[in-house]
Formats: sequence, C-alpha cells, structure tokens
Amino acid sequence: MARLTVAVLLTLIGAAALVLSAFQPWYQGRDPRSVPVADLFTGLTGDGGVAITTSMLLPLAAAGLLALIALAARSKVVMALAALVGLATCVLWLVQQIRDIAPIAFEWTAIEPGLRNAFGGVLVLLIAVAVLPARER
Repeated sequence: MARLTVAVLLTLIGAAALVLSAFQPWYQGRDPRSVPVADLFTGLTGDGGVAITTSMLLPLAAAGLLALIALAARSKVVMALAALVGLATCVLWLVQQIRDIAPIAFEWTAIEPGLRNAFGGVLVLLIAVAVLPARER
C-alpha cells in the first residue's frame, strides 16, 4: 500500500512537471508553445505563431496523460512509455536547439527552468516506474 501511495505521488509530480514545463521558457526565453512539433524533427524555425494544438505542448501533455492512464491501469510499461515520450521531446528539442545556434555557441548556463522541469519530470516518472507495484490478479 505504501509503494502505491509513493507511486501515485511520484506520477502526479512527474506528469505535472512535464505539462507545466511547456508554460515556462526552455532556453534564452524561448517558449515551447511557440515551437511546432514538426520542428523537433526538421529543425527549429523562427516562427512564433503556432497553434497550441500543434506546439510542443502536445507531446508533453500526451506524456502526462499517458502517465495518469498508466497509474490507473498500474502498468509499468505504459508509465515507461510516458517517460520515453517526455524524454524524446526534450532530447529532440535540445538537439535541434543546438543545431539551430551552432554547437559552439550553445550555452548550458542559458538553459531555463522549463527544460530542467521537463527532465526532472521524466526522472520522477522513471522512479515511479520502479516503485509502482504490479497489479494483483
């Protein structure tokens, strides 16, 4: 029972961190809601007019929702998938951001709370996977 309680708290914290990270700047004031999901694969553009439904909020919110579904079903696989979606979003964005401004010009100190919260949310979800007890049959 205690493991389930800890898993619930960790999942809620991790999912919230992922979703809230989309509302914070990630690098030098750049807001992830202004980055289209397609840019994660093709390279970042300077376009700022992006609908929220096609922005980076979509995969981050999907990861948070997937984590909550995994918690309800007590599925470690689905919880790990949620963490993987969040991690993939962060890593793809980071790679494209470094490519956009040239690797030598990228400043690790310019990373802002949004990206740190997203990575923290992924880490917390991975811990929740380890703590989540298996379903009783």
